[in-house]
Amino acid sequence: MKITKLTDDSSWLIETADFTLVIDPWFTAQQMDGHPWFSLQKRAETYGPFEFPKDKPLFIFVSHPFSDHCHKESLLTFPTETVVIAEDRALKKIRAWNYFETLTPIAKAPFLLEQLTKVSLLNQTHHAFILHVERKTLIYAPHGVKSSQDLPTVDVLITTTTTYNLPFFLGGTVNLGLKEAKAVLNKTKSSVVLATHDQQKESKGLVGWFAKPVYENESTFKRLLAGDSLSLA
Repeated sequence: MKITKLTDDSSWLIETADFTLVIDPWFTAQQMDGHPWFSLQKRAETYGPFEFPKDKPLFIFVSHPFSDHCHKESLLTFPTETVVIAEDRALKKIRAWNYFETLTPIAKAPFLLEQLTKVSLLNQTHHAFILHVERKTLIYAPHGVKSSQDLPTVDVLITTTTTYNLPFFLGGTVNLGLKEAKAVLNKTKSSVVLATHDQQKESKGLVGWFAKPVYENESTFKRLLAGDSLSLA
């Protein structure tokens, strides 16, 4: 299994012997949730175009409905026949575009993929997903996940070390930060730990006005740059 960071935020590529998986593709220089007056994020560069392997099936996994994960402009650059696997809220959003031929809920993914957390009124963002492939297990939790959740031992943990605080009426703590990431690491006992969703971006609108991000890292959490890869035997 080969893991590549496609962007400096939270878009990933996982290549296995049997398939290729793109996670949360957002490749443009900005993304907007709702309207610019509410939330607009900008970064210095765009990413791609990418040439994904053509000798095996290509899947896309969308973990959250927010546009830095479920980014319409980026998703519509993929062929219509690409199989998209998404959590329920994102699936509903993508279905409304009438673009992709095959949309699949996580429970019916063509490989072993599970959502370990449930969406609720009090938990819109802190979700973890586990991928089982080539005798390895990988947890992807881009906003962080609370260590009090029932989390298994895994080989790879991909999560954020940034704390991103908003007032409660805008979502509260969106990214759980380094302290919680370390607690999750202790619980999952992962031997490979990758930082994600930590790119510093210009944030505008109401969210940008109130946002209080705290960027932290330590050597335990490996920070790949866009285009960097690692392989797991």
